[in-house]
Amino acid sequence: MLFPYKYVPHDMEKMQALIDFIFHEVWCKAPNTDYGLHLYESDAYLHEILDKIAKLDSAGKLEDGAAKFFYEGVNGIYNEFKKLDPTEIADYKAKFIANNKIEELCRGDADVTPSKYESLNPAKDKLNEKIGAFFKKLYSSGFFDLKFVKDVIGVTLADHYHSFVQKNDDCLCPFCGLQSLDGEYDPTRDAYDHYLPKGKYPFNSVNLKNLAPSCNKCNSGNKLEGDPLHDKAHTRRKAFYPFSLTQHDIAISVTIKEKVWSPLTPEKLSVEIHSVAFPDEAKTWIELFRIEKRYAAKCCSKNGGLHWKNRVLDEHKNYKLSRREMLYAEIQSATDSPWVASNFLKKAFLEACDRAGLFEPTEQEGSVP
Repeated sequence: MLFPYKYVPHDMEKMQALIDFIFHEVWCKAPNTDYGLHLYESDAYLHEILDKIAKLDSAGKLEDGAAKFFYEGVNGIYNEFKKLDPTEIADYKAKFIANNKIEELCRGDADVTPSKYESLNPAKDKLNEKIGAFFKKLYSSGFFDLKFVKDVIGVTLADHYHSFVQKNDDCLCPFCGLQSLDGEYDPTRDAYDHYLPKGKYPFNSVNLKNLAPSCNKCNSGNKLEGDPLHDKAHTRRKAFYPFSLTQHDIAISVTIKEKVWSPLTPEKLSVEIHSVAFPDEAKTWIELFRIEKRYAAKCCSKNGGLHWKNRVLDEHKNYKLSRREMLYAEIQSATDSPWVASNFLKKAFLEACDRAGLFEPTEQEGSVP
């Protein structure tokens, strides 16, 4: 990850707050109480929402859709929790709490163990199945877009996105740096990536600290269901936390292997990425988002490396500069604004071209210091 996002506290944190309440105050207390609206009395938001759904159900108006999904999901899991003993409840509770410590999990803290669906109590298949059905669909179910839910919560994810991009106003995907994100004046918004995939990890699918806006190329084209916390051998690993307060020291270098391009292909160059402070996290990021391959492809594209190189070769005369003077001007401009137009990669690429001798002065220019 090139740089972390700034986390934006927001009323949409109520999504996870509602789930926290249901888990601790309803499901975990199921063996000792009967289900009813009284369980929600200490949470005004949930009580109003569940009261509305219960009235629809009593009137026979609870049609298939998000409200029914939520109502039946909460009740179904409650009924399975009633069958648990205190030790089993404590185990599920510990896994719920751990899976919502997103920063600690990314940091690889030894005392915070992530749990996948298959890590849940194997003797409770029916409960685990219901937990999976609920949490895998909760975010996309449309429940938080229901009018009466929005009226109670008072905000929507669109409101959060608007606040988010006001504070993260580079409007650039930090997972790749190649694609822009919709800004506050765009009529659309980019999708939120479940950084810890909701299909692998239960309990955190509506936790804003696990929801990071990302470009479609990163979210749907490269990361997909990739796991930041475990490598392909299922070994625990570290990953960048998307909302870290610490900046990342990512260094990118490009090497041109062949001076003659006909055409330039990824095989004729190499891209290397290093981080002194976060070597393990950088390795995870590179693998998850296929960064080195994507950067190599950008360097070989007409609107990437070929354009950057040709601009130096073609435009120096218009600015009445030597090739090398034009090169230095382009590198300085890229250095000053690294997150504009992939300048961070442009700088590394132009420096590689220079080392390969592609900007040697012509006879007409003579020797330029």
